[in-house]
Amino acid sequence: MTVHQLQIGDIKCAVLQEGEVETTLDAVAARYPGASRAQVEAAVAKYPPSGSLNLLYLEAGGKRILADVGFGDNAGPPNMGGVLRGLGSLGIAPGAIDILYITHFHGDHITGLANGDGSVAFPNARCLTQKAEWDEWTARWGASDAARDAYRLALISGQRERFSFVDVGEEIAPGVTVVDLAGHTLGHTGLLLESQGERLLHAVDLLHQPFQFEHVGWHFGLDSDGAMAEATRRTMLRKCADEQLLTLFYHMPFPGLGRVQAAGAGFRYLPLE
Repeated sequence: MTVHQLQIGDIKCAVLQEGEVETTLDAVAARYPGASRAQVEAAVAKYPPSGSLNLLYLEAGGKRILADVGFGDNAGPPNMGGVLRGLGSLGIAPGAIDILYITHFHGDHITGLANGDGSVAFPNARCLTQKAEWDEWTARWGASDAARDAYRLALISGQRERFSFVDVGEEIAPGVTVVDLAGHTLGHTGLLLESQGERLLHAVDLLHQPFQFEHVGWHFGLDSDGAMAEATRRTMLRKCADEQLLTLFYHMPFPGLGRVQAAGAGFRYLPLE
């Protein structure tokens, strides 16, 4: 179990590592179809790839909030379930979570909504997301014949009564605001935490590998809209650099916290020491 605790003003936070997926050159190259094999090889040699899954837990306004749920103890890659173990190490039972904020509906963010036995993993939590995210994925899964898609549709639909929709710019708790990150999926969002003059941007899947800070235009193969994702990535990385924002990235090496600097036509990532 890997847990990194921090404080943003009076907002208590922890980054919980769900696990780490093994990365290979072949796997990384397959996910960046717009770059040549030679380009990916050079990029990986310069920036070693990351397979980490870093989730945000926070306490604000008396609410315990978990952003995304990882795989939990459900079907997923080996060595997952770190979020449940991490919460346990903090003395927090799944039933104590008040709000689940679902940034988007990819499997590594939603599968842990249910336990391996099919029971609800966080039984007392309200689930919040964007309506555009719900609409995109229920339609896509509903039109698919794949068993995995049928499972995910059943997973989400079975918990429909727990879901409410929020808008960009809306506060889900004092000092915790929804941020637009559309492109990776059509309703992809993050969270901006602000308290006592301190700020943290949870940028989630704004990018997936360290080399994307330099190669901002390299599209990730699972983006719903690659052009939109690139535009969002450029805008948000510029914001992070200009405002010197402490930023959390879901897929950077644990704990995924750092700052962004402008560097030529791209950017440079400075991990938190």
